[in-house]
Amino acid sequence: MTGKAAAPRPKADAHPPTLAQRGFPRRVRSILEGVLQYASDEMERGLGSMLNETEQHLFKLAEQARSNEVQKQCLEALSEVRMKRADFVPRFVMELEAALARLHDPVTPKAQAFSSLNYSELSLVENVAMDEDIVLNEVAARTEMRNSLTLFLLGQRFGVIAGRPAFDAEHLPIGPTALCRVLREATHCFDLNSEHRQLLFRQFDRLVLQFLSPFFEMVNNYLIKEKVLPHLTFVPVRSKPSAQPTNFAAEPNKAAARAERRAPATVDPAVPASKQPPAPRSETAAAAARQPPANAGGDQHAPRPSGGPAAPLTGWPGQRPEVAPAGDPQDQEMFDVLRQLLAGRRSLLGKLGGSAPAAPKANSFTPRTEDLQSVLGMLQQRSPAPVMLEGKPVTRSVAHLKHDLLAQLRQLAPDGKAPALAEKDADSIDLVGMLFDHILRDVRPNSPAAALLTKLQVPLLRVALDDKGFFTQRQHPARQMLNAIAETGAYWVSDEQADRDLIDKMRMLVDRVASEFSGDNALFESMLGDLSQHMQLQARKAEVAERRHVDAARGKEKLEIARIRAAEAIDEKLRGKRIPKFLHSLLAQAWSDVLSLTMLRQGEDSDAFRHQLQIVERLIESAVSLRTTGKSLIGPAEVQSLRAEIEQSLTQVGYHSEDAQSVAMRLLASSLDEDESDPASRTELAMRLKSRTRLGQNVESQDSKGDKLIPLDAEEQSALERIKHLPYGTWFEFTINQQGDKSRRRMSWFSPTTGHTLFVNHRGQRIGEYPLVWLARELKRGNVRVIETSSDSMIDRAWSAILGALKTFSGRGESSTSST
Repeated sequence: MTGKAAAPRPKADAHPPTLAQRGFPRRVRSILEGVLQYASDEMERGLGSMLNETEQHLFKLAEQARSNEVQKQCLEALSEVRMKRADFVPRFVMELEAALARLHDPVTPKAQAFSSLNYSELSLVENVAMDEDIVLNEVAARTEMRNSLTLFLLGQRFGVIAGRPAFDAEHLPIGPTALCRVLREATHCFDLNSEHRQLLFRQFDRLVLQFLSPFFEMVNNYLIKEKVLPHLTFVPVRSKPSAQPTNFAAEPNKAAARAERRAPATVDPAVPASKQPPAPRSETAAAAARQPPANAGGDQHAPRPSGGPAAPLTGWPGQRPEVAPAGDPQDQEMFDVLRQLLAGRRSLLGKLGGSAPAAPKANSFTPRTEDLQSVLGMLQQRSPAPVMLEGKPVTRSVAHLKHDLLAQLRQLAPDGKAPALAEKDADSIDLVGMLFDHILRDVRPNSPAAALLTKLQVPLLRVALDDKGFFTQRQHPARQMLNAIAETGAYWVSDEQADRDLIDKMRMLVDRVASEFSGDNALFESMLGDLSQHMQLQARKAEVAERRHVDAARGKEKLEIARIRAAEAIDEKLRGKRIPKFLHSLLAQAWSDVLSLTMLRQGEDSDAFRHQLQIVERLIESAVSLRTTGKSLIGPAEVQSLRAEIEQSLTQVGYHSEDAQSVAMRLLASSLDEDESDPASRTELAMRLKSRTRLGQNVESQDSKGDKLIPLDAEEQSALERIKHLPYGTWFEFTINQQGDKSRRRMSWFSPTTGHTLFVNHRGQRIGEYPLVWLARELKRGNVRVIETSSDSMIDRAWSAILGALKTFSGRGESSTSST
């Protein structure tokens, strides 16, 4: 076929192994044959649709082609698919059976193709193969993220079948990566160019991989029926309550400073220990694990000293790295302490003439707690009316809820009596109101998270009225549920379309609580487990996305190092030599790219790199000889061979054939007198070289370049050193506009060589690369802030602030009383 070159075909097995040829035990072979049958049925339906859609797409491309050549290529590809589609599906099933038959084979480099990039041994491959690797890697990674839990369970069960540690998703014989590898082998029956092969790969993603979730579930159920880990389930990591009491009212700061513990994850005894879900770690251990090893990837910075400032936050948003101890079992006594603090606040407000609540009148009606629960249950089923302030909607607070509660209680009160809450119930409502007011400060008004927190006000108020442990026990399920919604809304939910699924998930859980809660806290435990499992999946997706961006950034650093070394090698050859300026520019630009590419592909110590340096020496020696003796050292025969070699090398780094010929002619020009050569053609070539993007060239803003030229002062230098000692994964808070809006971004990686940092958002998506110098200056100015580790959750921090404020009021009240 004509057109782009087809992808190089790997050397495949002449006869792929079958299950019958391998010496599997009878039961193992029977199970694998059943898996193959399920997979064959599922794949045949999807592959047929994929080929039909590919044919239609090729026909549309042929109709819309702008040239006869492109139309001819599309029609030839269409004919190729139609003629050989009958061979494609059997070949795919045969390769799939071979993947299952190699179940006992060790993992080989070939099996790791396009699953992960190893930048410690970076080399460049053919552009066609690299493009296909990128496409297949993307579709496999997306499918793995969509089915991570199901694939985890399949990996455990296939590990038992193979009698080895559990398979990860990348090496699972029927996993997304393996299916993409099988697809690549099967498509070699088609004589297609790279562009059309990639079209086939994307149709496979859209019509096959997108709908594989039921297939993975079906295989899991089949293995359960075959008694392969039939009781294996995934249990989200739960915190283990501690028996140690924590008096938040008397010692909020001491409780926050205690060493905190986590419970181990629930494991299945049949699963190999090496493949159990990872146990939770403390923030210190997590930060140490993320710290890059010395000199890894060219990094020269050391870990932060343990005796320095507070450790930076490296966990994903919404994930609490540590769990605080449980509350005091004597909840009523602790609640009495809170009420005493509230009484001190009221006393001070009364002395200062503030709006302290009046004492109940003698003829008032005091409803029972059961009456309050009944009225709140009725309000819980209603949609809250919007609250307007100066014609604008505002967030509904617990104070508004208290007003609605009293309005409903008036209907229950006897004639002539006004409802007045019991002091104990009024204190509970006031404390819950203070808690919600403090939480909503960290959530954007009128956001989906604010609306969800408003819906939780009535159910949580009912919990607080009935169970005082809500105020004192950190492990209380309703309190943990509130904290999960608040932190998820504050740190995860944004205006991006990708967060819509998370918002819908939170809305579904909150709606269930609002409609189903009737006093049983087990509902909160169930909803919390559901949300925690969903957030763990989101964090896993973010880690996978972040890892891909870090790998790409490390590859760019490798290329930048190669460019620097190539420029140094050419400068070393030019040192002390007088040659024409134009020849100097050609060597420093065009041939420097050639050296960089060769260094990446074959290394600095390779024969190819030394040979290309010899070409530089030969050109320089000839130029010097022409200037001094008027004789060239390069004969006519050598000129022809050098010209062909130079042109071929330049085309490999992206030069068009015409530009490559022009550069080669200039490098080998017999006359070095600039006045005698054609200045117009030389100027035109210089402009073309200047306008083209060089190999691995990074485009930097003018502000970044200007920042590098201005020396750092002592405070900025200290900030720069601090950044260099931060572990990967540290979170920064950026001021993004003049209104003072904040945005959290995660420093995933930085390069001491290029001076650039990679930042991602809460979903692991790349936000940008910022120079270290600029980051240090912004850190000094206060526009950027390092987020430090907090051992408390958002709810615990809110309680600490509330209790601190109440104790301040209480202290001032006591001093005023004594002086009086």
